Amino acid sequence: MTGFAFRAPRVMAAPNTFLAPLVLAAVAVAAAFPAPSFAQKTPPKSTASTGPKDSILTPAQLQECLKQKERLHAQTEEALKDKAQIEAEKAEIGRLGTSLSDELATIDRSSEDAVAAYNAKVDQRDKLIDAYQGRVGAYNTKAEQVKATKDSYEKACENRRYDERDLNDLKRKK
Repeated sequence: MTGFAFRAPRVMAAPNTFLAPLVLAAVAVAAAFPAPSFAQKTPPKSTASTGPKDSILTPAQLQECLKQKERLHAQTEEALKDKAQIEAEKAEIGRLGTSLSDELATIDRSSEDAVAAYNAKVDQRDKLIDAYQGRVGAYNTKAEQVKATKDSYEKACENRRYDERDLNDLKRKK
């Protein structure tokens, strides 16, 4: 028999085997270009300044920013000096506390003079502690002022553009 049953079957290609690479290429090309938009487009934003962050500082604003920066620097230096003094006082108070506790172990409690001298030293240390606490309160107030000045400077001046010629003019005036 020479019919269909005796023939070797042919492998048939799927109808989309040839089209698959073409479809993938078309999808890749379409993805590379933006789709057309038929919606109304909003007009582009103007390049004029819309807020303080993107505007150029005027000479008067630049001068005020320089004053704020100097004030911030002076306040910071003063606060750091106070902090160093406070830390020195704290170390002195700690040293006195250690020496008083060592002295307490060896004090002659039967002698009124020795007890009175010891109590005088304790009173002196207590006065130092009171002064220390007062300075800490004053320092905290200064630290808050420094923070407020820094926040104000950052808000009004930091990362703002200015004309270099304006800065040079201000430096020459000083």
